[in-house]
Formats: sequence, structure tokens, C-alpha cells
Amino acid sequence: MPNAGKPKTGSKARPRPPFEVNGVTAPAGKLTEVELRIARLPTGMWLALPVGVLHGKNPGPVIWISAAIHGDELNGVPIIRHVLDRIDPAKLSGTVLAVPAVNVLGLVQESRYLPDRRDLNRCFPGSKRGSSASQLAHLFMTEIVARSSVGIDLHTGSGGRTNLPQLRCDLEDPETLRLAQE
Repeated sequence: MPNAGKPKTGSKARPRPPFEVNGVTAPAGKLTEVELRIARLPTGMWLALPVGVLHGKNPGPVIWISAAIHGDELNGVPIIRHVLDRIDPAKLSGTVLAVPAVNVLGLVQESRYLPDRRDLNRCFPGSKRGSSASQLAHLFMTEIVARSSVGIDLHTGSGGRTNLPQLRCDLEDPETLRLAQE
């Protein structure tokens, strides 16, 4: 049989299923912008957590990258925008969930903290019914972190602070330990 083991001419590979975030479908091979509602402002407008979903054409891990958990740590915001511009989802294996500004309220106010003076970085894993900081932490954890295999959270020095480069990881996790040792 001359065609045994060869794909049929004109047959297409089955497309990769879409990735869903908060009810928004991100098709494979595309960048999809998603907004996760955080709070309703007195004006009636919604404040939202922006998420760029780069859902690759090919299967692979889900990775999150975030910045501005402290609203005055700005360097990570354009870095994430640059990442979104540079990765071609048609060539990507896996999915990247990119959150350029987790603490949107702090970012808008040019403040490290949320309006209630809470440090978002101290509110994880959060609670669905807690303070606004706790609710934001919970939303980020459930919609982004819990759905990912690995994450990168960018921090920078601000407000007279100096930060040295550092990497923090859970070395109790065998895969994380393996990656750290490579």
C-alpha cells in the first residue's frame, strides 16, 4: 500500500482547543486581551485587571508573568508589554498569561499600596469575601496562578528603595529545584 502511514492529502490536524479566562475564549495561535473585573468605581465604570493571553498553537505549559503588585514598581509593566509584542503565539508551545499591572489601583495612584493602605503582596492567597486587597489577591490566585505550572513576578526598587537582583523559589518542589540547579 503506497499511502500507508501517510496523512491523507488535504486533511488538517485537529486545532488546539481554546484557553478560557473568566468566560473569555482565547483561540490557539492568537493574543487575546482579557479584563478581569476588580471593582466598580463610583462613576459606574469597572476597574479591571488586564490579562494578555498568548495561547500557543501547540500544547505546552501555562506560564504567568506579572508586574506591579506594588503600584509604584513600574519597570515590569513595559517589560510585559514587550514580551507580549515579541512572542508569536502561532509559534508558541503552551500558554502565557501576562498581567502587566496586578495592583491597578496602586498603579493609578502611583502608590505601593492599595487605597486602604494594604500591601497587596501581604494579602495572598486572599479571600473571595475579604477586604478589597484580599479579593484582588484571590482573583489573581484563582484565575491566573492556580492555572499555571510556573510563574514570574517582576518587582523593582521604588520610592528611594534599592533592590538587588534576586530569584525566589520553593526549593521543596522537585521540579523547581531541578530548574534552579540548571
